[in-house]
Amino acid sequence: MKKDTRSKDSNKMPKCDVIIPVFNAPDWVKLCVYALFVNTPSEYIGKVYLMNDNSNDTTLDCLKNLKNKYPNYIELVSNKSNLGFIKNTNKGIKLSSSEYVLLLNSDCLVSRNTIPKLIAHIEKDSKIGLISPVSNNAANVTLEMYDGFSYTQMDSLLEKKFSGMNFDACTIVGNCLMITRECINKVGYLDEVYGMGYGEETDYQFKAMKQGFKAKIAIDTYVYHKKEASFGSSKEKDEEVALNRKLFFQRWGKEYGEEAKRYADADPIKYINQNITEKDKEIKVDTLFYLLSISQNAGGSHVVVDIVNSLVIRGFSSNILYRMINGYCENMLFNPIPDNRIEEISIGKIVTTLWITTYMAKNIAEKKKIPLINFVQGYENYFENGLIYNSVALTHKIADYRLTISKYLNEKLMIGFGKDSDIIQNSVNLDLLLKENKNSSVRNITFVLRDYVMKGDFLLLDIIKRLDMEFSGLNINVVYMNERTQIPELFKNTINLIKGPISRLEMINLLKRTDIYVDASFNEGFGLLGLEAIACGAVPVVSNSFGNLEYMRNGKNGFVINEVNDIEKYLSRIKLLIESPSLFKEMAEEGKKGIEKFDSDIAVEEYIRYFFDKRFVYKEKTYSRSELKLIMSMEKEIEVPVKESSKDERRMLYRISKLIPKGVKNFIKPFVTYLYNMYDHSK
Repeated sequence: MKKDTRSKDSNKMPKCDVIIPVFNAPDWVKLCVYALFVNTPSEYIGKVYLMNDNSNDTTLDCLKNLKNKYPNYIELVSNKSNLGFIKNTNKGIKLSSSEYVLLLNSDCLVSRNTIPKLIAHIEKDSKIGLISPVSNNAANVTLEMYDGFSYTQMDSLLEKKFSGMNFDACTIVGNCLMITRECINKVGYLDEVYGMGYGEETDYQFKAMKQGFKAKIAIDTYVYHKKEASFGSSKEKDEEVALNRKLFFQRWGKEYGEEAKRYADADPIKYINQNITEKDKEIKVDTLFYLLSISQNAGGSHVVVDIVNSLVIRGFSSNILYRMINGYCENMLFNPIPDNRIEEISIGKIVTTLWITTYMAKNIAEKKKIPLINFVQGYENYFENGLIYNSVALTHKIADYRLTISKYLNEKLMIGFGKDSDIIQNSVNLDLLLKENKNSSVRNITFVLRDYVMKGDFLLLDIIKRLDMEFSGLNINVVYMNERTQIPELFKNTINLIKGPISRLEMINLLKRTDIYVDASFNEGFGLLGLEAIACGAVPVVSNSFGNLEYMRNGKNGFVINEVNDIEKYLSRIKLLIESPSLFKEMAEEGKKGIEKFDSDIAVEEYIRYFFDKRFVYKEKTYSRSELKLIMSMEKEIEVPVKESSKDERRMLYRISKLIPKGVKNFIKPFVTYLYNMYDHSK
C-alpha cells in the first residue's frame, strides 16, 4: 500500500468514486487498478469499487490481493451469480456517494491526471453531466496511437495541444465515463433493459440531455482501451448488440439523427487530426529496447514488454525497436518501432537485449552518439573459447553499460569477461499470482518442455515416465511450448498434454492448480517460472541452474537438485512431497516469506531509478584489427531488411546460426539452437 499523501485540505477536494465491473481477465484488472493509483493524486479518489461478477478463482485471488494492497480505497463487492454488466455497474453506482463517479472498464487504463482533468472540465461548466476522454478504441471517438507512440505519450500530446478543450458528444463512450452526482440524482441509473450491455451509456446520455445536462468528449485526455478483454466475443453477444441498437433507435432515433448532423460538422477526432502536425508525430524515445524478435513464446521478450509497459503507464518515454515479429507478444501499450525506421527516431539511449542485437545497435549508438546498455537476461556463452565466446565478449566492450537480472549473471560476467554490471532482479506480478494455500493433498505436478537441449527436456521426459509408472492418482500436466517437441506415444493417454505456446494467463491458471513444479534446466539466468510457481502456492523441485538460487532455499521453500542429471534425486524429492502433505504445506507457506521483494510494482521503481535517474554517457571506443574484422563479419550476417515474409525471417535466423561451429550447435545456448531449427532447409 502506497503512503497516503493527502494534504490537510484534501477533504475539500472534489472526490471521485471509481466503479470497475469485473468479469475475469485478471491481468487487465491488475493493469487497470495499477494505472489508476499511480496516475491519480490520492486526494481525488473516494472509493474504488471492484464489482466482481462471479469471476473465476484466479480473478478473485487478484481482486483480494488488490484489496489488501489498497485497503483504504478499494471495496471488493462479489456477486454470487453473474448479474451482467449493467446490473453489476448499477450496483456499484448505488454504493457510491462522492461528488463524481467514474465508470471504468477493467480493460481500460487511465493516464496521468485523467480524473483531475475530467473534473476540471465539469467545474468550468456546471451543465456538464457526463464526460469521456479520447481513446484508441472508443467507437466514434477513436484515435489510434500514432506510430512509435505509447498511450501516455498520446495523452501528453493531446494535453499540450488541446488543454481544456471539449466537444459535444454524439454518442458518449462508457469505457471511461465520468458522471456527476447531480446527474445521477436526476436521471437515475443505467437502463437494465439493455441486458448484458452495449448501448446503455448512450441511452443514459440522451436521458441526461433531456434533463438539461451536456454530454462532452474531453480532447485533452487519452486513455487506453483493450476492448473485450472481459466480455469476449460471441454469436450471442453480436445478436444482443443488434437488439440493443434496434431498441435505442426506437427510443432516440430522431434525437440521435439531429445530434449526428451537428457532430458531422464538429467532429472532435477530425478536429484533432486537422491540428496535429507531422512534427507533432515525430517519434521521440528516451529509452529504446532493441529486440531481435517480438515473440509470444519467448520469455525474454515478455520480460522486456512488461518493463516497457510499466514505464509507459507511469508516463515515461520508452518503446521497443524490433527486427521482426515472430508471433505476437500480448498486451503492448505502445506501438513498437521496426528497425528500418531508425533514422527518423530521436533516441536518448538504446538497450540491447541479446548479444546479437548489440552488433545491430552499435552503428545506431555511434551515429547518434547515444549510450548503449547491454541488458543480459541469460549467460550468453557456454564455452570459454572459439567464435561465440569472442563474439559475446566483444559485445561487452561495445556496450557502455551492463544491466543483469540476477547476482549469478553478474558473477558470470565478472568471471567470464571481466565486466561488472548493475542488477535489477526479475520480478513477478504478485497481485495476479498470490493465492491462499488450501491444498490438503499433493496430486498435481507440472512440467514445461521447451525443446532446448540446455532446458533438460530429456531428463524431464524420463522423470514423467517414471512418475507415470510408479504412482497412481497423480495429475501430471505437461506443457510443450514448441510444436517440434516429440512426446512419446506412451504418455499420450496418461498425461495431461497442453500444446503451447500458451498465454501467460493460461500458465498462471495452470500453476495455481499445481502442487509441485519440476524443472531440470542446466542453466537459467533467473528461472522465472519457478518463482511464479512459488507465488501460486506450489513447491518447486528444480535443478541447481544457478539463476534460480536467487529465490530458492533448498529444503525450505522447495528442493534444489545439485546433481542436475540424477533422475533418482528428483524422484525421491517429488515422492517425499507426495507422501508428506504436512511437509508440502510447510514448504508452500515458507515460499511466501520474503516474496514481496520480487513484486513487479517494486521492480518498476528500480527500473525508473536506473533508466531515468542514472546519468548515462556515450563513450568513444577504439577497436583492434581483429575486433574490427569480427564486427564487420557479424554486421554482414545481420544486414537483412525488415520484411513481412516468414521465409526471409527464417533465412536471416539461419544465417545468424551459421556463425556457430557445426560441432557446437546442439550444445550451446538454447536460443541459437532455436534459431537454427526455425529455418526450413528445403526452401
